[in-house]
Amino acid sequence: MCPLNIVIVGSGIGGVAAAWNASRFIPDARVKLIGDENIYVRHKIRYVAHGLDISLDTSHLESNGVEIIRDRAIKIDRNGRTLLTEKSGEISYDYLILATGAEPSKPKVPGGEFARGFRRKDDVEYLARERPEEVAIVGASYVALHAAQTCKDLGLLPYVIVRSRLIRKSLEPELSEELETKLKDRGIRFVHGKLQRIEEDGPVVDDTKVRADLTIAATGVKPNSKLAKEAGLELWWNNIKVDQQGRTSDPKIFAIGDVSNCYNPITKKIDYFGLGTVATIMAYNSIKAIKGSKGALKTPRYQKDVFFRDIYVKSIGFTSPEAEKAGFTPDRKEIREEGEISYLIYDEPSGRLIGYSSISNKESGRKDLLILKAVLRGARISEVLESIQS
Repeated sequence: MCPLNIVIVGSGIGGVAAAWNASRFIPDARVKLIGDENIYVRHKIRYVAHGLDISLDTSHLESNGVEIIRDRAIKIDRNGRTLLTEKSGEISYDYLILATGAEPSKPKVPGGEFARGFRRKDDVEYLARERPEEVAIVGASYVALHAAQTCKDLGLLPYVIVRSRLIRKSLEPELSEELETKLKDRGIRFVHGKLQRIEEDGPVVDDTKVRADLTIAATGVKPNSKLAKEAGLELWWNNIKVDQQGRTSDPKIFAIGDVSNCYNPITKKIDYFGLGTVATIMAYNSIKAIKGSKGALKTPRYQKDVFFRDIYVKSIGFTSPEAEKAGFTPDRKEIREEGEISYLIYDEPSGRLIGYSSISNKESGRKDLLILKAVLRGARISEVLESIQS
């Protein structure tokens, strides 16, 4: 039997994970990893401001036979099972995995084209090279706060433009306020209001002009699904639609990470998370499916980050406002410990744990893992409280 040709498009965390899993679980496969950037750890781009090298050592891939190709995919021929690339021409595949990620969305206001993204290494290199004194950051996401901290690390003055509250899909309202207070203490400035337009010298928020030498947009992402769309693959909104194993409407093509949907393990419904942890799980699922497995690991919404070395932000599953939107009747249990405020979110009628968010001044990996497992198995709030307080 001829070895399988597995071609992976995209060299971010999902693509690299897929290549590694393919080399481990299907060792006879010919694996090609195609990307238009040098491979680096994308979620660590802010550390470039400190002069750190975030390049990813790919020797473990290459020593296991993975061929890494610096190129750009142009077109998929589903009938011929070939991928057309800019430099290498046509590449044949038995299975194709699309891990093409997403790009920052431009604000849908006049002057949106003046905003720069904060998603690639060269975005941080630009800040370090050009040193704009004042920077306006539109958005209240993790990425917006990463950009703000990067500006502070470089000695720049960041203004974060917030329409609602900080990281609202991950944090309870009180924790958004707590986080803003802590970040203000570190020198980050916040401007609350609705973005009206962006001008060359900064944005206008409500009736206030925010003077800035550079405006960064961190309001969301747009999946890089053009390749799939032109190939006639089914989409879910702008994402490539996949099943729980990552399989698209073409059984020989999989999609993983930010470019595709995932499935919420709490609601059992199609969803979108855009998380590196989810991308790596989907990479595993896709390779196991190619190998013949019928099952799939769950893709939880789990985020953990740290700002200024001692502000730890953690979130699992739903916040109470998001849970209500999803049709639950949420209630909360507040837990205050030294250096930490956290909330357990549960469905009041059933007592089922459906979410958790926390801000603390230290790592709490063991507790986070315990709560994550409890959410995934649908544990009752009383059981979880007993476990974490014992």
